[in-house]
Amino acid sequence: MPPLSAPLRSRTFRWLEGTAVSANTGVWMVTLVAGFIMERLTTSPVLVTMASSMSAFAGIFAVVVSGAAADYRDRRAVLLLAKALLLASMLFLTLIASAGLLTPATLLLGLAGMGVASGTSSPSWWATVGSLVPPEVVPVAFSIDSFQWNIGQVVGPVLGGLVLHGAGTTTFFLVCAVVTIPLVAFLSVWRGRSDLRLSTPGGSAAESLLGSISSGWRYFTNTPGLRAISARTALYVTPAAALGQLLPLFAARYLHTTALGYGSYLALAGAGALLAALALPRLQGRLRLDALVLGASLANAFAVAALVIWPNRIATAPVLFVTGATWVWATVVFIIAARQVTPEWVQTRSLSLFYIVMQGPYVLGGLGFGIIDSFLPLRTTLAISAAAFLPGILAIPRFRLPGVDRSSLQLVASPALVVGEHVRATDGPVLVTVEYLLDEEDVDDFLAAMAELRIVRRRLGGTRWGVYEDVAHHGRFLETFLVPSWQGYLLQREHYTKADVEVENRAAAFHKGEGGPRYTRLVHPETVEAARARSAWRREMLRILTDR
Repeated sequence: MPPLSAPLRSRTFRWLEGTAVSANTGVWMVTLVAGFIMERLTTSPVLVTMASSMSAFAGIFAVVVSGAAADYRDRRAVLLLAKALLLASMLFLTLIASAGLLTPATLLLGLAGMGVASGTSSPSWWATVGSLVPPEVVPVAFSIDSFQWNIGQVVGPVLGGLVLHGAGTTTFFLVCAVVTIPLVAFLSVWRGRSDLRLSTPGGSAAESLLGSISSGWRYFTNTPGLRAISARTALYVTPAAALGQLLPLFAARYLHTTALGYGSYLALAGAGALLAALALPRLQGRLRLDALVLGASLANAFAVAALVIWPNRIATAPVLFVTGATWVWATVVFIIAARQVTPEWVQTRSLSLFYIVMQGPYVLGGLGFGIIDSFLPLRTTLAISAAAFLPGILAIPRFRLPGVDRSSLQLVASPALVVGEHVRATDGPVLVTVEYLLDEEDVDDFLAAMAELRIVRRRLGGTRWGVYEDVAHHGRFLETFLVPSWQGYLLQREHYTKADVEVENRAAAFHKGEGGPRYTRLVHPETVEAARARSAWRREMLRILTDR
């Protein structure tokens, strides 16, 4: 495992992480102290938990488009837009507080703006952190990124508690805005766009923004490794969200602390997260990723259970330290795993969907436990959250975190096609057929190989995939799939990785005819009848929507 200092050899990485420390301190100030502020504005458990989860909830609505835009255009521009929106949201809260208009609704509105900024930023940030260092240093780079993020978790609550206690909410939000300025300034002057733009090497077919979103969704949902990581992430995040979002209520009912005291308790969680981030590279070198998540789940469950048994100040300090550490161990491992199984061309889009997988259960888990707390005692609610780690632990044998060699995800150039002049980029759909001639004893193994190839075809844009055997010629098989347009088919060919080609070659190896399997590509003719059918379909959809 490379040393912790290895990523810092990149000048850009140093500047990006250095300015992010200040900005993330402001984010943590608002994120962690907002629940405390909300608890002073209302006694509703649901509104208090909403203050802690509103940012995550709002981020979900922005993340898919931002991920596609980052892959489609420029990650730097997406990051700059996101951080500018973050600064604007904090200034909005400052103005609202100074005018005496701070209410649960206006507080949630400002937090929603911060959430949209976070959702816009996170996928591009994760992809950028990994792209600024050599591949072998990526896990260490994410540990350092997690370390700087959690510096704010230590400093932010203490600084926020001091400012809130001594100067009030207006100054509190103003300080949060000011510390965000260095990162916005750096992104404004940084001209490292060649490092951040992502386009298919040698690509000849342009992809629209909607097409980019669609291809990202297809790749994510048709990749078994990503589905396994997503299931494990959701099963961990849902119960882990409970303590953080119920902590303002716990502090009010059992700790009876001031804003400064509350910030100090939160700083203990940040201290645990800092130490966990430092220890993570060594642990990754010695333990499997599944073992790290198992340890984090067990430690988190037992820590919350301890707080249920001893709900006092003495127990709260070590519990928050442990839960802060376990959160970093688990979430960073999930992010690294999700990044490792996706190629560069779709990485930010894939991470944007993974962001939803992380934040969706966080929001729903927090709100769900807030609703439970409305009917049951708080300690009972926390006991339920501790028990809720069990499904994630039991799922480890079924949904193991995959390990992938990144070199297998490099793009492979496809041979040039001979295409007639009558074919246009927008023509479609395209029917692709592949003919295989097999020996009888190879049929079962061939069909097993085709099951793997089906996944490849579908995640790269193929629809209505099927394999058929000739009724008159035993051993003659025809693979078929559709692609929406000729342009989409060209993009599909440009996105094959080494691993995809290996799957394709395994299936082709069973072919016993002369040469390789025979490909036929057919484009649907642009006829008057086809145009009328599309128009009729659109009119019918419009009528249905209007009736509703």
